[in-house]
Amino acid sequence: MKFRPRMLLAALALAGMAGAAQADVLMVDVNNGYTTLAEAPGYQGEVAQWSVTNTTPVGAPYDSFVAYCLQMMESVDQVGTQNYTRVSFNASADVQELYDRFYSQSLTSAVNAVGFQLALWDLLGQGDATGFVTGLAGAGAAALMMLDEVANGTDPYEEGQYELISWISEDKQDLLQAVRTGGGEVPEPNALVLGGVGLVALGWASRRRKTIDRG
Repeated sequence: MKFRPRMLLAALALAGMAGAAQADVLMVDVNNGYTTLAEAPGYQGEVAQWSVTNTTPVGAPYDSFVAYCLQMMESVDQVGTQNYTRVSFNASADVQELYDRFYSQSLTSAVNAVGFQLALWDLLGQGDATGFVTGLAGAGAAALMMLDEVANGTDPYEEGQYELISWISEDKQDLLQAVRTGGGEVPEPNALVLGGVGLVALGWASRRRKTIDRG
């Protein structure tokens, strides 16, 4: 089941490419990240934060990293390896602000990780964060808080904390990696087992929509 806007995302990423693209073989492991089941109009599946190992090592920070998904409607192999091409991601101002404000926080808990993924999809035009029902209480509220802060937040934050790197696959989920600028390390998320979490109905409050530049 293909969602054609992935072609636009790939084109945007390629347009922002710095130097030659780098082809690598990645192994994706959901068990080292945070994940939950989710439903939305036209979507049923996982919302996940992926732990990625590069089996074609090229040095830090590309040998092992955390990634979020760029498309809602694409699968990813959780067993075995797959080929990816690494390019610099040409992020919109809103997507960049989402990362600068909330990426480090997204590594600290399942609620923050799932909320971050939903907010990212929303800003990329992949889905409406208000439409998701997840098996994780509080994730929807976290997504809306992040989006409201990006839209209206006035609290100071450090701009340009992260360089965004997209990993493009021919037929699998494209991934987005954040690399800390200024030589700082990006913290690894704590492992979390979400055993026994089923789908629950969550009532999410509506929020005022805004026009979003697609990343």
